[in-house]
Amino acid sequence: MLKVLHGPVNVGNQPWVLSRHERSFGVQSDLIVNYNTWLGYSFDRCLSPPSGKSPQHALKRLLFGVASPFRYDVLHYYFGLSFLCWNDYGGRNPLWFADLKLAKRLGRKVFMTLQGCDARISSHSADRNAVTPCALGECDSAPACRAQIDMQRRYLIDKILPLVDRVFVLNPELAHYVPGAVFMPYASVDIEAFEPVWPKTTGPAVIVHAPSDPSIKGSRYIVDAVERLKQRFPIDFIQVKGLPHAEAMQIYRKADLVIDQVLTGWYGGFAVEAMAMGKPVACYLRRDDFKFVPPRMATELPFLHLALATLEDDLAAILVQRERLPEWGRQSRAFVMRWHHPRRIARAMVDAYRHPESVIDFGHPDAMPDNPLSSADLH
Repeated sequence: MLKVLHGPVNVGNQPWVLSRHERSFGVQSDLIVNYNTWLGYSFDRCLSPPSGKSPQHALKRLLFGVASPFRYDVLHYYFGLSFLCWNDYGGRNPLWFADLKLAKRLGRKVFMTLQGCDARISSHSADRNAVTPCALGECDSAPACRAQIDMQRRYLIDKILPLVDRVFVLNPELAHYVPGAVFMPYASVDIEAFEPVWPKTTGPAVIVHAPSDPSIKGSRYIVDAVERLKQRFPIDFIQVKGLPHAEAMQIYRKADLVIDQVLTGWYGGFAVEAMAMGKPVACYLRRDDFKFVPPRMATELPFLHLALATLEDDLAAILVQRERLPEWGRQSRAFVMRWHHPRRIARAMVDAYRHPESVIDFGHPDAMPDNPLSSADLH
Protein backbone atom coordinates (compact mmCIF):
# COMPACT_ATOMS: atom_id res chain seq x y z
CA MET A 1 0.00 0.00 0.00
CA LEU A 2 1.27 3.45 -0.94
CA LYS A 3 1.98 5.50 2.20
CA VAL A 4 1.51 9.27 1.92
CA LEU A 5 2.33 11.86 4.57
CA HIS A 6 0.82 15.37 4.52
CA GLY A 7 2.20 18.13 6.75
CA PRO A 8 3.74 19.84 8.66
CA VAL A 9 0.86 22.35 8.89
CA ASN A 10 -2.84 22.25 8.06
CA VAL A 11 -3.41 25.48 6.16
CA GLY A 12 -7.02 26.05 5.18
CA ASN A 13 -7.91 22.38 5.87
CA GLN A 14 -6.63 21.42 2.39
CA PRO A 15 -4.34 18.59 3.53
CA TRP A 16 -6.96 17.08 5.85
CA VAL A 17 -9.78 16.81 3.32
CA LEU A 18 -7.43 15.72 0.55
CA SER A 19 -5.88 13.00 2.70
CA ARG A 20 -9.31 11.62 3.70
CA HIS A 21 -10.31 11.24 0.07
CA GLU A 22 -6.96 9.78 -0.95
CA ARG A 23 -7.73 6.98 1.49
CA SER A 24 -10.78 6.08 -0.59
CA PHE A 25 -8.38 5.09 -3.40
CA GLY A 26 -6.57 2.52 -1.27
CA VAL A 27 -3.77 4.79 -0.06
CA GLN A 28 -2.57 5.17 3.52
CA SER A 29 -2.74 8.95 3.71
CA ASP A 30 -1.99 10.68 7.02
CA LEU A 31 -1.90 14.29 8.16
CA ILE A 32 0.66 15.01 10.88
CA VAL A 33 1.23 18.58 12.06
CA ASN A 34 3.98 20.16 14.11
CA TYR A 35 1.36 22.26 15.91
CA ASN A 36 -2.33 23.15 15.75
CA THR A 37 -3.84 26.65 15.52
CA TRP A 38 -6.83 28.48 16.99
CA LEU A 39 -8.87 27.53 13.93
CA GLY A 40 -9.16 23.99 15.28
CA TYR A 41 -8.68 22.10 12.02
CA SER A 42 -8.40 18.32 12.18
CA PHE A 43 -5.30 16.13 11.97
CA ASP A 44 -4.27 12.54 12.62
CA ARG A 45 -1.51 13.53 15.01
CA CYS A 46 -0.15 16.78 16.48
CA LEU A 47 3.48 16.72 17.61
CA SER A 48 3.41 19.67 20.01
CA PRO A 49 1.47 22.77 21.10
CA PRO A 50 2.09 26.02 19.18
CA SER A 51 5.60 27.26 19.99
CA GLY A 52 6.09 24.31 22.31
CA LYS A 53 9.77 24.87 23.06
CA SER A 54 10.44 22.39 25.81
CA PRO A 55 13.23 19.87 25.17
CA GLN A 56 10.59 17.13 25.01
CA HIS A 57 8.61 18.95 22.30
CA ALA A 58 11.72 19.74 20.27
CA LEU A 59 12.94 16.14 20.51
CA LYS A 60 9.53 14.81 19.43
CA ARG A 61 9.53 17.02 16.35
CA LEU A 62 13.13 16.18 15.54
CA LEU A 63 12.64 12.43 15.79
CA PHE A 64 9.49 12.45 13.69
CA GLY A 65 11.01 14.71 11.04
CA VAL A 66 14.06 12.46 10.64
CA ALA A 67 12.01 9.26 10.69
CA SER A 68 9.26 10.37 8.29
CA PRO A 69 11.16 9.66 5.03
CA PHE A 70 11.76 6.11 6.26
CA ARG A 71 8.09 5.55 7.13
CA TYR A 72 6.38 7.01 4.04
CA ASP A 73 6.71 6.60 0.28
CA VAL A 74 5.40 10.10 -0.51
CA LEU A 75 6.02 13.31 1.45
CA HIS A 76 3.53 16.06 0.61
CA TYR A 77 4.60 19.30 2.28
CA TYR A 78 2.64 22.56 2.63
CA PHE A 79 3.22 26.31 2.92
CA GLY A 80 6.88 26.15 1.97
CA LEU A 81 7.80 24.08 5.04
CA SER A 82 8.99 20.60 5.91
CA PHE A 83 8.78 18.91 9.31
CA LEU A 84 12.15 20.26 10.43
CA CYS A 85 11.14 23.85 9.55
CA TRP A 86 9.89 25.11 12.90
CA ASN A 87 8.46 28.45 11.80
CA ASP A 88 6.58 28.91 15.07
CA TYR A 89 9.93 29.08 16.93
CA GLY A 90 11.02 32.19 15.05
CA GLY A 91 14.11 32.31 12.87
CA ARG A 92 15.82 29.44 11.10
CA ASN A 93 18.08 26.63 12.21
CA PRO A 94 20.59 24.45 10.34
CA LEU A 95 18.09 21.57 10.12
CA TRP A 96 15.56 23.41 7.95
CA PHE A 97 14.51 21.14 5.06
CA ALA A 98 16.94 18.41 6.18
CA ASP A 99 14.09 15.88 6.18
CA LEU A 100 13.03 16.89 2.66
CA LYS A 101 16.62 16.47 1.44
CA LEU A 102 16.84 13.10 3.21
CA ALA A 103 13.61 12.00 1.52
CA LYS A 104 15.11 12.81 -1.88
CA ARG A 105 18.31 10.89 -1.09
CA LEU A 106 16.19 7.89 -0.11
CA GLY A 107 14.32 8.04 -3.42
CA ARG A 108 10.99 9.08 -1.94
CA LYS A 109 8.51 11.13 -3.95
CA VAL A 110 8.33 14.71 -2.68
CA PHE A 111 5.53 17.20 -3.37
CA MET A 112 4.85 20.75 -2.20
CA THR A 113 1.61 22.74 -2.19
CA LEU A 114 1.97 26.51 -1.97
CA GLN A 115 -0.92 28.67 -0.90
CA GLY A 116 -0.06 32.38 -1.07
CA CYS A 117 2.34 34.29 1.12
CA ASP A 118 4.66 31.29 1.29
CA ALA A 119 5.85 31.98 -2.28
CA ARG A 120 4.40 35.32 -3.44
CA ILE A 121 7.37 37.65 -3.92
CA SER A 122 6.02 40.88 -2.45
CA SER A 123 8.15 43.27 -4.48
CA HIS A 124 7.48 41.42 -7.74
CA SER A 125 3.73 41.28 -7.08
CA ALA A 126 3.67 45.02 -6.50
CA ASP A 127 5.62 45.66 -9.72
CA ARG A 128 3.49 43.26 -11.77
CA ASN A 129 0.00 44.10 -10.56
CA ALA A 130 -1.95 47.35 -10.31
CA VAL A 131 -4.02 45.80 -7.50
CA THR A 132 -2.30 43.56 -4.96
CA PRO A 133 -2.04 43.27 -1.17
CA CYS A 134 1.74 43.48 -1.61
CA ALA A 135 1.65 47.19 -2.42
CA LEU A 136 3.16 49.30 0.32
CA GLY A 137 0.31 50.66 2.41
CA GLU A 138 -1.90 47.58 1.94
CA CYS A 139 -0.70 44.43 3.73
CA ASP A 140 0.73 45.14 7.18
CA SER A 141 3.63 42.79 6.45
CA ALA A 142 4.73 44.40 3.18
CA PRO A 143 7.69 46.31 4.71
CA ALA A 144 8.97 43.15 6.43
CA CYS A 145 8.55 41.20 3.21
CA ARG A 146 10.74 43.66 1.31
CA ALA A 147 13.35 43.74 4.07
CA GLN A 148 13.71 40.02 4.77
CA ILE A 149 10.89 37.61 3.94
CA ASP A 150 11.20 37.96 0.15
CA MET A 151 14.78 36.65 0.45
CA GLN A 152 13.49 33.57 2.28
CA ARG A 153 10.92 33.02 -0.45
CA ARG A 154 13.58 33.29 -3.13
CA TYR A 155 15.68 30.71 -1.29
CA LEU A 156 12.68 28.38 -1.19
CA ILE A 157 12.01 28.87 -4.91
CA ASP A 158 15.62 28.76 -6.10
CA LYS A 159 17.16 26.14 -3.79
CA ILE A 160 14.44 23.90 -2.33
CA LEU A 161 11.65 23.61 -4.87
CA PRO A 162 14.00 22.24 -7.61
CA LEU A 163 14.40 19.20 -5.31
CA VAL A 164 10.63 18.59 -5.31
CA ASP A 165 9.02 16.21 -7.81
CA ARG A 166 5.95 18.43 -8.35
CA VAL A 167 4.95 21.82 -7.00
CA PHE A 168 1.30 22.85 -6.82
CA VAL A 169 -0.13 26.34 -6.30
CA LEU A 170 -3.63 27.09 -5.05
CA ASN A 171 -3.44 30.71 -6.19
CA PRO A 172 -2.50 31.00 -9.88
CA GLU A 173 -0.51 34.21 -9.31
CA LEU A 174 2.20 32.11 -7.65
CA ALA A 175 2.90 30.36 -10.95
CA HIS A 176 4.49 33.62 -12.16
CA TYR A 177 7.19 33.17 -9.50
CA VAL A 178 7.54 29.36 -9.28
CA PRO A 179 8.85 27.76 -12.49
CA GLY A 180 7.01 24.58 -13.45
CA ALA A 181 4.30 24.96 -10.80
CA VAL A 182 0.92 23.37 -11.55
CA PHE A 183 -2.32 25.07 -10.51
CA MET A 184 -4.45 22.94 -8.17
CA PRO A 185 -8.06 23.82 -7.27
CA TYR A 186 -8.88 23.87 -3.58
CA ALA A 187 -9.79 20.46 -2.18
CA SER A 188 -10.40 21.88 1.28
CA VAL A 189 -14.16 21.32 1.52
CA ASP A 190 -16.00 18.02 1.80
CA ILE A 191 -18.68 19.40 -0.50
CA GLU A 192 -21.20 16.57 -0.30
CA ALA A 193 -21.39 17.01 3.47
CA PHE A 194 -22.94 20.46 2.89
CA GLU A 195 -26.66 20.87 2.31
CA PRO A 196 -27.12 24.14 0.41
CA VAL A 197 -28.99 26.98 2.08
CA TRP A 198 -30.04 29.28 -0.74
CA PRO A 199 -29.96 33.07 -0.27
CA LYS A 200 -33.09 34.93 0.81
CA THR A 201 -34.57 37.60 -1.43
CA THR A 202 -36.51 39.48 1.24
CA GLY A 203 -35.59 41.23 4.48
CA PRO A 204 -32.17 42.74 5.12
CA ALA A 205 -29.51 41.24 2.87
CA VAL A 206 -27.02 39.34 5.04
CA ILE A 207 -23.53 40.04 3.68
CA VAL A 208 -20.66 38.02 5.20
CA HIS A 209 -16.95 38.75 4.99
CA ALA A 210 -14.44 36.50 6.78
CA PRO A 211 -10.86 37.79 6.47
CA SER A 212 -8.09 35.65 7.92
CA ASP A 213 -5.94 38.76 7.44
CA PRO A 214 -7.94 41.97 6.80
CA SER A 215 -4.99 43.77 5.21
CA ILE A 216 -4.53 41.02 2.62
CA LYS A 217 -8.23 40.79 1.77
CA GLY A 218 -8.74 44.57 1.48
CA SER A 219 -11.27 44.53 4.30
CA ARG A 220 -11.10 48.27 4.95
CA TYR A 221 -12.34 48.97 1.43
CA ILE A 222 -15.11 46.41 1.77
CA VAL A 223 -16.28 47.79 5.13
CA ASP A 224 -16.31 51.37 3.85
CA ALA A 225 -18.28 50.43 0.72
CA VAL A 226 -20.85 48.38 2.65
CA GLU A 227 -21.34 51.13 5.26
CA ARG A 228 -22.13 53.62 2.50
CA LEU A 229 -24.48 51.15 0.84
CA LYS A 230 -26.45 50.80 4.07
CA GLN A 231 -27.89 54.21 3.29
CA ARG A 232 -29.45 52.81 0.13
CA PHE A 233 -30.18 49.13 0.92
CA PRO A 234 -31.28 47.14 3.99
CA ILE A 235 -28.07 45.28 4.88
CA ASP A 236 -26.95 43.14 7.80
CA PHE A 237 -23.14 43.05 7.48
CA ILE A 238 -21.21 40.40 9.42
CA GLN A 239 -17.42 40.21 9.67
CA VAL A 240 -16.19 36.85 10.93
CA LYS A 241 -12.85 37.15 12.71
CA GLY A 242 -11.10 35.11 15.37
CA LEU A 243 -13.65 32.29 15.58
CA PRO A 244 -12.89 28.56 15.48
CA HIS A 245 -13.68 27.12 12.08
CA ALA A 246 -16.78 25.20 13.21
CA GLU A 247 -18.36 28.33 14.71
CA ALA A 248 -17.56 30.42 11.65
CA MET A 249 -19.26 27.88 9.41
CA GLN A 250 -22.55 28.38 11.23
CA ILE A 251 -22.43 32.08 10.37
CA TYR A 252 -21.65 31.44 6.73
CA ARG A 253 -24.89 29.49 6.41
CA LYS A 254 -26.87 32.67 7.16
CA ALA A 255 -25.34 34.63 4.29
CA ASP A 256 -27.24 35.90 1.27
CA LEU A 257 -24.04 37.24 -0.30
CA VAL A 258 -20.40 36.55 0.54
CA ILE A 259 -17.54 38.96 -0.15
CA ASP A 260 -14.19 37.18 -0.29
CA GLN A 261 -11.51 39.75 -1.18
CA VAL A 262 -10.74 42.75 -3.40
CA LEU A 263 -6.90 42.66 -3.56
CA THR A 264 -5.43 39.18 -4.04
CA GLY A 265 -6.90 38.49 -7.49
CA TRP A 266 -8.13 34.97 -6.69
CA TYR A 267 -10.57 33.36 -4.30
CA GLY A 268 -9.77 31.44 -1.15
CA GLY A 269 -10.95 28.38 0.72
CA PHE A 270 -13.59 30.49 2.49
CA ALA A 271 -15.20 31.19 -0.88
CA VAL A 272 -15.28 27.47 -1.69
CA GLU A 273 -17.01 26.75 1.63
CA ALA A 274 -19.58 29.46 0.91
CA MET A 275 -20.23 28.20 -2.62
CA ALA A 276 -20.65 24.65 -1.31
CA MET A 277 -23.44 26.07 0.86
CA GLY A 278 -25.08 27.61 -2.20
CA LYS A 279 -23.93 31.18 -1.61
CA PRO A 280 -22.97 33.61 -4.39
CA VAL A 281 -19.49 35.02 -3.89
CA ALA A 282 -18.23 38.45 -4.94
CA CYS A 283 -14.51 39.10 -5.31
CA TYR A 284 -11.75 40.55 -7.46
CA LEU A 285 -10.26 38.20 -10.08
CA ARG A 286 -7.02 39.05 -11.89
CA ARG A 287 -7.41 37.92 -15.48
CA ASP A 288 -3.69 37.94 -16.20
CA ASP A 289 -3.37 34.90 -13.91
CA PHE A 290 -6.01 32.88 -15.79
CA LYS A 291 -3.31 31.55 -18.15
CA PHE A 292 -2.34 29.09 -15.39
CA VAL A 293 -5.92 27.87 -14.80
CA PRO A 294 -7.55 25.11 -16.89
CA PRO A 295 -9.30 26.99 -19.73
CA ARG A 296 -12.69 25.40 -19.08
CA MET A 297 -12.49 26.22 -15.41
CA ALA A 298 -11.67 29.83 -16.24
CA THR A 299 -14.72 30.12 -18.49
CA GLU A 300 -17.01 28.65 -15.81
CA LEU A 301 -15.96 30.89 -12.90
CA PRO A 302 -19.27 31.97 -11.32
CA PHE A 303 -18.03 34.89 -9.24
CA LEU A 304 -19.65 38.31 -9.09
CA HIS A 305 -16.77 40.55 -10.10
CA LEU A 306 -15.60 43.42 -7.92
CA ALA A 307 -13.07 46.08 -8.88
CA LEU A 308 -11.40 48.21 -6.25
CA ALA A 309 -11.99 51.44 -8.18
CA THR A 310 -15.75 50.78 -8.55
CA LEU A 311 -16.38 48.67 -5.46
CA GLU A 312 -19.47 50.48 -4.15
CA ASP A 313 -21.10 50.58 -7.60
CA ASP A 314 -20.32 46.90 -8.21
CA LEU A 315 -21.94 45.86 -4.93
CA ALA A 316 -24.93 48.10 -5.58
CA ALA A 317 -25.43 46.46 -8.98
CA ILE A 318 -25.56 43.06 -7.23
CA LEU A 319 -28.06 44.23 -4.61
CA VAL A 320 -30.31 45.80 -7.23
CA GLN A 321 -30.64 42.29 -8.72
CA ARG A 322 -31.19 40.62 -5.36
CA GLU A 323 -33.87 38.32 -6.78
CA ARG A 324 -31.07 36.58 -8.71
CA LEU A 325 -29.05 35.64 -5.62
CA PRO A 326 -30.54 32.10 -5.38
CA GLU A 327 -29.80 31.53 -9.10
CA TRP A 328 -26.22 32.68 -8.62
CA GLY A 329 -25.98 30.48 -5.53
CA ARG A 330 -26.96 27.42 -7.58
CA GLN A 331 -24.30 28.27 -10.16
CA SER A 332 -21.77 28.50 -7.35
CA ARG A 333 -22.75 25.13 -5.96
CA ALA A 334 -22.52 23.49 -9.40
CA PHE A 335 -19.08 25.03 -9.95
CA VAL A 336 -17.56 23.66 -6.76
CA MET A 337 -19.09 20.25 -7.42
CA ARG A 338 -17.24 20.16 -10.73
CA TRP A 339 -13.95 21.89 -9.93
CA HIS A 340 -13.44 21.56 -6.17
CA HIS A 341 -14.79 18.10 -5.43
CA PRO A 342 -12.09 16.57 -3.20
CA ARG A 343 -12.59 13.07 -4.59
CA ARG A 344 -11.81 14.31 -8.11
CA ILE A 345 -8.67 16.08 -6.92
CA ALA A 346 -7.60 13.17 -4.68
CA ARG A 347 -7.85 10.80 -7.64
CA ALA A 348 -5.58 13.03 -9.68
CA MET A 349 -3.14 13.32 -6.78
CA VAL A 350 -2.90 9.57 -6.22
CA ASP A 351 -2.08 9.19 -9.92
CA ALA A 352 0.56 11.91 -9.56
CA TYR A 353 2.11 10.24 -6.53
CA ARG A 354 2.63 7.10 -8.58
CA HIS A 355 3.72 8.91 -11.76
CA PRO A 356 4.99 12.43 -10.88
CA GLU A 357 5.98 13.21 -14.45
CA SER A 358 2.47 12.56 -15.84
CA VAL A 359 0.02 15.19 -17.05
CA ILE A 360 -2.28 16.05 -14.15
CA ASP A 361 -5.95 16.64 -14.97
CA PHE A 362 -7.92 17.88 -11.99
CA GLY A 363 -11.08 18.15 -14.05
CA HIS A 364 -11.29 14.58 -15.34
CA PRO A 365 -14.84 13.21 -14.87
CA ASP A 366 -13.63 9.68 -14.07
CA ALA A 367 -12.57 10.93 -10.65
CA MET A 368 -16.10 11.88 -9.67
CA PRO A 369 -18.36 9.79 -7.45
CA ASP A 370 -21.24 8.02 -9.17
CA ASN A 371 -23.85 10.56 -8.07
CA PRO A 372 -22.18 13.83 -7.09
CA LEU A 373 -25.36 15.91 -6.94
CA SER A 374 -27.74 15.81 -4.01
CA SER A 375 -31.47 16.24 -4.45
CA ALA A 376 -31.15 19.81 -3.14
CA ASP A 377 -28.92 20.67 -6.10
CA LEU A 378 -31.68 19.78 -8.55
CA HIS A 379 -34.32 22.20 -7.29
